[in-house]
Amino acid sequence: MRLFITLFICSYLQSTTDEYFKKPINFDADIIINNQENLISKGKILFRDGSFIYNLIDPYRQTIANNNGKLYVQDDDFQQVIIYKNDNTFFLQDLFDNEYESENVPCSKICFKLLSRENSSFQEALVSLDGDVIEWIRLLDIKDQRIFIKFENFKFESSNITYVAPENYEIIEND
Repeated sequence: MRLFITLFICSYLQSTTDEYFKKPINFDADIIINNQENLISKGKILFRDGSFIYNLIDPYRQTIANNNGKLYVQDDDFQQVIIYKNDNTFFLQDLFDNEYESENVPCSKICFKLLSRENSSFQEALVSLDGDVIEWIRLLDIKDQRIFIKFENFKFESSNITYVAPENYEIIEND
């Protein structure tokens, strides 16, 4: 009986999700995203209490923001903002909300492997932390593309963020 109870407790502890990110997580960081061949994009993310603003600067200027249950995609070339209902499919938002089950992986700092779910946008994901600071994420997406996300100039912030669409932009509601 003791063996059964011990095995049950061990299996329960292994199946629980470790919380690597303390809530609320509030930070700013530069992000560089590469695939195996070249740069996909780079920009700056401001993340506060589950809301974020991600300002892309390369390959083109675009702003993606999550605020009040809506996802805003601001395209400066077309001077328009498309508003989507936020269905929480933004990978980083789920990661920082500790939505993925994970298992520890040995490395020189803190590393953990995210366990994909049925509706995940990735097959494999490995995350590296230096203390509370995220350093990088390696992903194998559902199209078998290897993606490397590097975080630079990571700093914890407490200021508030808000997104306001520019006045002269066309607003498109896309539910």
